[in-house]
Amino acid sequence: QAFGSIEGPTHRFQDQTLQAALRGAVSAAAAAGAPEAVMSSHVTLGFHASLDVPAYAKALVGSSVMLEPSWTVRQLASAVERFCATRGVGVRITALVNPVRGAAAVPHEQATLHFHSGDRALVVGDFQQGAWPSPQDAFKPREPGSLVPITIFTGFLGAGKTTVLNYLLLHQREKKFAVIENEFGAVPIDNELLANSSLGMAEQVIVMENGCMCCTVRGDLLGAFDAIRKQMETGSPLDGVIIETTGMADPVPIVRTLRTTPDIARYFKLDGTITLVDTKTILNRLSECAGGKEDQERHRQISFADKILLNKLDLVDQEQVAEVWHRIRSYNATAPVVGTVKGIVDSSELTNIGAFDTESIVLETKVHGHGGGHGHGGHGDCGDDDCQEDHGGGGHGQGHAHGHESSRHDNEIGSFSIVRQAHEVEPLAFARWIRIIATLPEEQGKLYRSKGVLAAAGRSAKLIFHAVADVTETSDGPDWGEHEQRCCKIVFIGKKLDRKAIEARFLPLLQPFVEKLRPPLRAASPSFSRGMKFDMLAQRGVLHHALLGLWTKDVVRVSQCSAGLRDAVFAPDALPLFHIAASGLPIGAARGLQTREGQMWLHALLPMNSVKKYVLAWRGAKVQLATKCSGEYMWGEPLRFDSYGDVEAAGVMWLELQEITDDSTVNFVTEFTWRPETMQSFFKESGSATNSALVKLTVDDPADENNEDELRFRVNLNPEENSDSSGMKLHRMSLQLVGGKTSTYVYQIFFHTIDPTYQVHINVPDHRQPIFPTKEVFHQWHPLMAGLKARPRLRFLLRLKSSDSGPLDAMCGCCG
Repeated sequence: QAFGSIEGPTHRFQDQTLQAALRGAVSAAAAAGAPEAVMSSHVTLGFHASLDVPAYAKALVGSSVMLEPSWTVRQLASAVERFCATRGVGVRITALVNPVRGAAAVPHEQATLHFHSGDRALVVGDFQQGAWPSPQDAFKPREPGSLVPITIFTGFLGAGKTTVLNYLLLHQREKKFAVIENEFGAVPIDNELLANSSLGMAEQVIVMENGCMCCTVRGDLLGAFDAIRKQMETGSPLDGVIIETTGMADPVPIVRTLRTTPDIARYFKLDGTITLVDTKTILNRLSECAGGKEDQERHRQISFADKILLNKLDLVDQEQVAEVWHRIRSYNATAPVVGTVKGIVDSSELTNIGAFDTESIVLETKVHGHGGGHGHGGHGDCGDDDCQEDHGGGGHGQGHAHGHESSRHDNEIGSFSIVRQAHEVEPLAFARWIRIIATLPEEQGKLYRSKGVLAAAGRSAKLIFHAVADVTETSDGPDWGEHEQRCCKIVFIGKKLDRKAIEARFLPLLQPFVEKLRPPLRAASPSFSRGMKFDMLAQRGVLHHALLGLWTKDVVRVSQCSAGLRDAVFAPDALPLFHIAASGLPIGAARGLQTREGQMWLHALLPMNSVKKYVLAWRGAKVQLATKCSGEYMWGEPLRFDSYGDVEAAGVMWLELQEITDDSTVNFVTEFTWRPETMQSFFKESGSATNSALVKLTVDDPADENNEDELRFRVNLNPEENSDSSGMKLHRMSLQLVGGKTSTYVYQIFFHTIDPTYQVHINVPDHRQPIFPTKEVFHQWHPLMAGLKARPRLRFLLRLKSSDSGPLDAMCGCCG
């Protein structure tokens, strides 16, 4: 009775004849004298025998769930999930099985075709204590003017991707999508999708009658997004973009492109990755793997997925459905697995994935359990907020009731998590660790995914971390609650991960969170006092507005005057108040400065404890600031920081340098600059080249204090011929070295960019070469080009060492 009024999501049948026949069958049954039986149908809930049903879910076995005559199987599954949720059990259904028929019910068909009243409906799916967050709770619908979500749609050849997209483009009417066929070759998009298009064009956007778009791409993916953006500007709004990859395409390069290209991020956002699996052939496909590149890509497609569509359920029996589901879970413990037949899936399953949204990552960490109903070694979060143990699991075979043999690949793919209550990380040290985990040595395994929610020292907001292979990202989540226990939770998923090596670098970052013995500042009501008290000044941000005008070391001195002042400056809620104060600065003004004389103005960007970390790293790195002189700055302009990302990139560089002990190496930080009008002309005139202003460095002779070498450098960007038809405008970077032949020593030089959005590393073995052509080629959408448009300068760390004093140590694996 409680569930008789529940209505699942509406589903549009495309076969009107079948729909009419089903209605007639229901009417005939009622006319035959069985109206009560039709209206009071129910199914008996059960769980497939292969599942290790946890104790908290066993009480649901045998329960009756109402079955409405008009429901589809998918709507029945939704009703079962809601029924279980009201009893404190989260159930996420992949398939419903009628054991009498011995097969999974077809999700889009009428439920009464597969279940009669009283039949058992066996669940194949996940369990957890507490309800799964619903999409309505986790994500807001897209609003006009917001970023358009992008879904990467991948899967094995023959899995049915084209069939899914056919249904999406030609039948559904609820949403408008753009579909990019990411073939990158001579074979265009399937004729069924673009039956009326001109396939001879290298790149074309086709707007269909229902408002969706199709785009064939034979060149670069970025060109397709530029074409779709232009089409949107003509009045064709979109609800989402779907990139269909080739059968064996690795999704990571696409993720990297989407996450690191500013011109895409301005209009689009990555929503997640969906992998389509053929239920009938997937087990054979996985068993064919021989350990090579194809092996890796097959497993990566499943392991990287944020959602998995299990297609062709109707072609196998219930045992194979369960076996496939368990095998998928051995590669990917957390992604929802959605069953489907003939590619008929609701459009909502292809959107609102939210894999990169801070809200969804925070919700994941609140899950009470780890999907233990099927007994796989999931991410290992036991759900106990007081637990101090590290949980891990890898591969398969931890208590399955079914008898399939898992391959060696299942045991190589695993996961583990680190949970530390009442601990936090220092933000700059954590950012340095991210650089390490992104370049994990091959002998320490292959990182597929990592997610974490961490407490950051000196910050009131939760620190959200997300990594897909080497594509990493951090962002601020919601604030920690007043009575919420600050903690650090992070999960690692990958192949042959060396847990001890990863923990050895991560665990030292953790530091105990010390609760303040003094109560937090609370401002009294103005009605109780004629004068403005100190705590009122602090809580309302007036104090922080005043402190914003001081050098950071003077702010520290002020904080030493009283306990209240120290709390006002060092407490986690101090940084947001400094942010508010800095928001009143003029547009275009710097948010942080570091002068050649050693003065720091960083408290508008960094927590005070992180400022200390930054200063100590700078001193330990032994870097010389070599910026250009001007009338205002006789000894050189200060380093300017416009965002937290700017100062974080610099701080991480100093921390890296600290780890290298080589007294014979000289380190300089400098900037190659252009006049704004020069850069405007460069981007306006197609095929033009540009050269930066000269940078001069003075290198002291360690053997003779009266001798020094003066070196001059310039950065050139010259047009590069593009041999393909993608329409990308390319420029190659070269370095002009002036006066090298008159120097006393021959220098080896490493050039490292200091930027939060990209890294360029150049190794110059002999500085006497007048023009050094690098391997670095940039297209017009590269973040380096976007950065030059915003501010015409490139910030570099230069590491110099004379050739006769030994080789110059590389800072990372890509610099050697």
